[in-house]
Amino acid sequence: MEKHAIRFILPDNKPSNPFSTVSLAEIELTMGDWQSYRKDTAFHHIGAVGGIFVVSDETKRPDEAAMRHILDRYSDSPEGIILRLAWLEGLSRKELNELTWDQVDFETQNLLLQDRTIPLEPSVADCLQKRYEKYRTVSDRVLIADRGKKPMTPENVSRLAKNALDSEGQKVSLMDLRHDWLLRQIEAHGWAYAAKVSGLAVSSLRGQFGSCLKGKQDQNFAVSGGKDEVEYLLWRIVQQEGSSTAGLAIWMCWQLAMQPGEVAALTWDQVDFKTGHIHLPNRDIDMGTRMQRLLGEVWDRQKPLNEPQVFVAPTTGHPIDLSRVSVVSRTAMIRGGLEHFSLRTLCSWAAAQRTGEILTAHAEKQGSLVREDVMKLLHVSENTAWTYLNRLADSGRLEKVGVRYYPKGSVVAPENQLVVIEDYLKKHGIGSRQAFVELLHITPHQATNILKHMVERGELVRVGKRYRLPEGGENEKP
Repeated sequence: MEKHAIRFILPDNKPSNPFSTVSLAEIELTMGDWQSYRKDTAFHHIGAVGGIFVVSDETKRPDEAAMRHILDRYSDSPEGIILRLAWLEGLSRKELNELTWDQVDFETQNLLLQDRTIPLEPSVADCLQKRYEKYRTVSDRVLIADRGKKPMTPENVSRLAKNALDSEGQKVSLMDLRHDWLLRQIEAHGWAYAAKVSGLAVSSLRGQFGSCLKGKQDQNFAVSGGKDEVEYLLWRIVQQEGSSTAGLAIWMCWQLAMQPGEVAALTWDQVDFKTGHIHLPNRDIDMGTRMQRLLGEVWDRQKPLNEPQVFVAPTTGHPIDLSRVSVVSRTAMIRGGLEHFSLRTLCSWAAAQRTGEILTAHAEKQGSLVREDVMKLLHVSENTAWTYLNRLADSGRLEKVGVRYYPKGSVVAPENQLVVIEDYLKKHGIGSRQAFVELLHITPHQATNILKHMVERGELVRVGKRYRLPEGGENEKP
């Protein structure tokens, strides 16, 4: 591995704030073979992000018109694909140099990197398609030199990019192009999406680019997506994460109904491998075979540390707190496609799903639910009971008729009731309330109210205790 060193020569009035804009007297960067590069005074943002000392130069954003001119000039050349992948897809030089054709999915129009999936811009896809047709039999690597027909070295990549950028007066590097891409993703789609396609944690993005985007509002982190879609994404995430901190925490909040604080504070003396339970102060939780296996893997790894906490940092072996557990879990969910989820929203979503399953099962058992049923079953207030029932009705899991909620498909939906009654009366001429109770699968009291309102609106005519269509209706039975 090449040795790198960076030295910051600050003026005497350097700030105490860890994230501040300062005027540097000079930056000296020492890279492989100890070649030094010194940068003149400029304004920079300096701060530690995830243990890495980060410097970003506010002025290092390329001119869009100039970049378009360059890309037009280099349509399908090595320079063109390098700059497109860096500026339009956000790849680093290392990712550029190591990119292979099996990571380019032309069918779905995505780049499939190890830690993320990036949608392909149309011009990038076109350029890649031309290069693929030309060089797919030469090498599995995407970046191939036209002259030597061999994979490019990192130095070749940087040199070609620099020459092309210099041709339009763009004094920027490949890393500057990636940073510009990141800023555009944040500006257009928000922090969560940028984290998903970049492979970086939201906290890292905020630390590095927050000052550049003051005044930008976060996206609404409301939970979205249907139950099946969310569960599919969660399954994919936990399968990929395995026994990592994120994998365990997400599973515990999702499947074991544990709160984030309970997860982060979990100790090994609470984990009972013999009975398969986690013993919390107020309840015991059945781990299930999957969690028991994953915790067994973690125990085997951590046993030599003699550390009572379950969640420890893999590098230091020291316990990690709730904030860190939350960050790594949120990052994993963002990368997995759940941009609006945190551990807390996951807990709320999972609790709502469990409540919904209880209520729909009870509705199927007794035929319908009213507010009082939910209050008694879940020991909740009147307003909370209404919220649960209306949420299930909005999601299509229950059908609301008046103040009663039925299993989906077991009753005629309110918007279809008149059509069903009219069809019956066209065939039979007249009908009783009991006939409509059986027809609509509702209670007699509900049928009375529905028929009353239909009569008031002139949709039906009441004849004694029976009902018919208004006279003169073209479909009235003779």
